Amino acid sequence: ALPKTIYFADPHFARIEDPPDSRQGIQKLTIIAGPDAYSVNLIDRKGTHAVDAGGANDLHLPVVLPFDPKHHFGVLDKVEFGNELEFFKQAGAKETAGPIINAQPTDLYTLKLRNVTAWLVVRGKTQAPVTLSWSAGAGKYTYEYITVEELPFERSLFEKPGGIAFRDIKADGPSDDN
Repeated sequence: ALPKTIYFADPHFARIEDPPDSRQGIQKLTIIAGPDAYSVNLIDRKGTHAVDAGGANDLHLPVVLPFDPKHHFGVLDKVEFGNELEFFKQAGAKETAGPIINAQPTDLYTLKLRNVTAWLVVRGKTQAPVTLSWSAGAGKYTYEYITVEELPFERSLFEKPGGIAFRDIKADGPSDDN
């Protein structure tokens, strides 16, 4: 329930900063600067490095996939951070007035699929995501967006982290679903 920070820039750069997990002794940092990908545990200062063999525009930041490894949620596993509203609109979600949040109106998009119902609440003026939720047999999952903003590109965010013992791993080949 702690926040994570996600940066992405064009189809080649992403950075995901997870909060520390003292129970498991990890604080994961993922950096993608196509074609290089780094996964680091900031606590033990160890990480892996892979070179992506995929094609151009092969960077994806799925929202649902970690919760749906067997793809029971249908197309919902295609929603990605940064394209939430576009996805809901293209998938045929029903738009209605959303809740008033901090005295500001929002829009609610509801998407009903075979095994899951999903909701996206966006700010009325900016259309920035506020929450993304889905309900399925196992329960209800919700992402709350604390801030969504466009920042100037800062190359240093996507550079190989220093002071880390890296192990090279073989990356997967090009994806068949692109």
